[in-house]
Amino acid sequence: MKELKRLIKTTGIYFLGTVGTKLISFLLLPLYTSYLVPSQYGQYDVNITYATLFASVCFLDIWTGIMKYMFECREDDQQLHVVYSGIVIFLSSAVIYIALMACFGVIRKTEYLPGVAAYGFFLCLQNLYGYLARAYGKNLLFIFSGMISTACNALLNILFLVAWKWDYKALYVAYAIGILIQCIILEAKLQLLRQFKRRYLDKDTIKNLLRFSLPLCINSLCYWLLTGYNRIIIEREIDAAANGYYAVASKFGGILLLVSSCFSMAWQEVAYSKYGKDEDTGKFYSYATSIYIKVLFCGFFVILPMVYMLFPYLVDKGYDAAKPMIPVNMLATLAGILFIFLANIIGTYKKNNVVFLSTLAASAVNMAVVHAAIGKIGAEAANIALLAGYVVSDVIRIYIIGNEIEYHLDWKMFRYLVPFTGIVLLGFWKGQKEDNLVLFFLGLIVCVGVLRKDMEPLLLRRKEIFK
Repeated sequence: MKELKRLIKTTGIYFLGTVGTKLISFLLLPLYTSYLVPSQYGQYDVNITYATLFASVCFLDIWTGIMKYMFECREDDQQLHVVYSGIVIFLSSAVIYIALMACFGVIRKTEYLPGVAAYGFFLCLQNLYGYLARAYGKNLLFIFSGMISTACNALLNILFLVAWKWDYKALYVAYAIGILIQCIILEAKLQLLRQFKRRYLDKDTIKNLLRFSLPLCINSLCYWLLTGYNRIIIEREIDAAANGYYAVASKFGGILLLVSSCFSMAWQEVAYSKYGKDEDTGKFYSYATSIYIKVLFCGFFVILPMVYMLFPYLVDKGYDAAKPMIPVNMLATLAGILFIFLANIIGTYKKNNVVFLSTLAASAVNMAVVHAAIGKIGAEAANIALLAGYVVSDVIRIYIIGNEIEYHLDWKMFRYLVPFTGIVLLGFWKGQKEDNLVLFFLGLIVCVGVLRKDMEPLLLRRKEIFK
């Protein structure tokens, strides 16, 4: 109950900030689709895909290692050794990243190369400061700074696109400035630069962080092959406009990420602090996974009919080709969220090699399916391939966790989750607004039925949990 209480409270904190922050970003979609043609938005999406690849590989996901080792340190002095040893690795990675991006950009003749490189760097800088803020328990500060960052990003996008008539370079500049503002706010409170002392640099700690994070580098490459490779193939085999449609469809899949992200961040903190192999730990992880899957499906049941009804108001008519791609993309996103959730459990036991192998399997399936299908069904092949890859990896990870601890997933829930998923999909593709309105309310009823038994114990003990 202690872990559950912490999980619910932390999730609530993240929810208050994350929903507002991400919602503003999503509401910019009408702006993007009105002022950028599909080929421009598709080119922007491909460029940041490359930037994400180099950033993920070069920076080793070092912030994950820092958080993990900080939670295991009892003394403040030990934590500082972890923090500054990790920052040294981060700065070294930044030099490598900039050099590689410069070479790649010149060879590929990338338009707006400084903006593309800045996107990847500031993405990683945000991760570094964000993970450190959360590791130090500054969750409210993290959320507050994120809201300011997103608001600045939105205002700058409006200024650059509407008032100054910029093209897609506006997206790079606005993003970088917004993230920089967030990092300045976090630095002012954490004072990482001010507290630095040479004695905090520790060779053994650096080696341990590298040993933990280096497998994540290869894992990040495989993850990019799973999530970013398809965008490159769409541009190469079809055109940039098709990738623009795919990118817009992915934005709607991101709504599920919005619903889950606050829980995922809270869950990561709980998972990293709970690494026993006793029966209670196994029951906790089993219960958490089962209810997480139910919540994800319930979110899908309710959100997809809403997307059908709101799509014409959120996206310019020039992007109508994106609409049929949304359902499978959302399902792939659902499987991807579970993919990350399970990785946090495996990472708790420092089995990064296992995470890598399951990601490699997912990447292989994704690449095989997209190459086999894209010539026959077009850009939709990317969504189907992504879904297939995630499902394969999720099954592998569930099996692996079961070998590590007493872990028993409730497979019976799929007997009613899968059939209703089919009904919702059919309503989106073949139905009208009225049909999807009915499915929306029916989805709410199904959600109550699915989650009722799981929520009853929490409601009965709500006073204890929220005390």
